[in-house]
Amino acid sequence: MNAMAEILRTLHGVLPVCFFGVTLLFFVVTLFHYWQIREVHLRWLRRWPLLPTGFLLLVVALGAYAALSEQPVPILRLSLYFAGGLFWLGAALVSEQVLITNCGIIDGLSRHDRYVGWGQILDYFPWQDPNGRVRGFAFLFVDARNRRRRLNLAVPPARQPAFRRVLARYLDTRFEMTVQQCYGKTLEG
Repeated sequence: MNAMAEILRTLHGVLPVCFFGVTLLFFVVTLFHYWQIREVHLRWLRRWPLLPTGFLLLVVALGAYAALSEQPVPILRLSLYFAGGLFWLGAALVSEQVLITNCGIIDGLSRHDRYVGWGQILDYFPWQDPNGRVRGFAFLFVDARNRRRRLNLAVPPARQPAFRRVLARYLDTRFEMTVQQCYGKTLEG
């Protein structure tokens, strides 16, 4: 029984250090990828990352419970879990952003299938909620394997005017054609 208790004590001493190291690496790699993206016109958070937030709240709650019930908790262990949770939350916040760049749309850094270049887009249209408010845009595009795909991008109301200007700059000029360009002749009368 003493051998098992010693193994668990050692494991519980190593796990916070490993968790801290892995989340720090995750945060650094995410920031590195984020800093490589150039000429970002717009950015917004797609959704708040609930899992790292819940983990941080759990660490704080258990730390407060241990302090109030006068249970001995090593402050270094608690600090490593808390710092690892902060790194996890930071990396999740960076990777959950939607980025609108000169090259196209990046709908989350960790989702490479959701990177869409302006040249890949065949068509787009706004989608609305039941009250008639525009909630976002659907983009029809061709992926790297030459398959037709659709990206539904929710756009916050505060970002919609700027996003429409970007769409006008990169897509509308490409899609708007005169009758002569479409048919090769002018219509009379």
